[in-house]
Amino acid sequence: MKTKLFAACIIALSVVACKKEIKLEVKHIHETDKTAEWDVQITRPAFSSTETEVEKSCVKFNDEITGLVNGIQAAFIEQAKETISGLDSIGEKQVGPYQLFIQDTVYLADENYISVLVSSYEMLGGANGITSFYGVNYNMKSQKFLNKKDILNHDKAADINALLKENLKDPDKCFTFAAPTVENFPAINFTLHTVEFTYAKYILGPGSCGPVTISVPRHKMKDMLKI
Repeated sequence: MKTKLFAACIIALSVVACKKEIKLEVKHIHETDKTAEWDVQITRPAFSSTETEVEKSCVKFNDEITGLVNGIQAAFIEQAKETISGLDSIGEKQVGPYQLFIQDTVYLADENYISVLVSSYEMLGGANGITSFYGVNYNMKSQKFLNKKDILNHDKAADINALLKENLKDPDKCFTFAAPTVENFPAINFTLHTVEFTYAKYILGPGSCGPVTISVPRHKMKDMLKI
């Protein structure tokens, strides 16, 4: 009996030892497009792996990010051209080059999930630019992109809303427009330990408050998550 038990332990340890941790490599690609009319600065991530199947999944994610960024840039340049044309038609000139700055934050990247926040700042004249946020979340195994309802259990919306309010950092009492809820955030991301809810300017409070990200510990959201 002792011999069998010892052998079983050896097998179990071997299985654990042979389980290979798969790491993703990430590099940040920098692109610029500067003319007299506009200044475009882009930073976007690209993931890769030495494992063949994981690499295929990375390629699909990278294509999605590239498509998102290219779409934002194309829409910006089209709008810039229309604005310049409108100014020319009334004999006016733009004061300076219009601006587009795209950046990324990688919250998680492993063999199970990738979670990236893309932020886009656009200045097309006027006093203030506009910052938009895009949460790109991806299941590496199923090669499926996750929307909010794939991540959150909306049957628990009241409980999630309570956690959002509890974890909102607002020492100056600036956010007076609305309470944070599962319905009014534009981007969601996650790490192994937290869920990150990003709210753009003007959603929770005046523009002077800026955007805000509410970080909720995952251990408090056990039955509120689908991931």
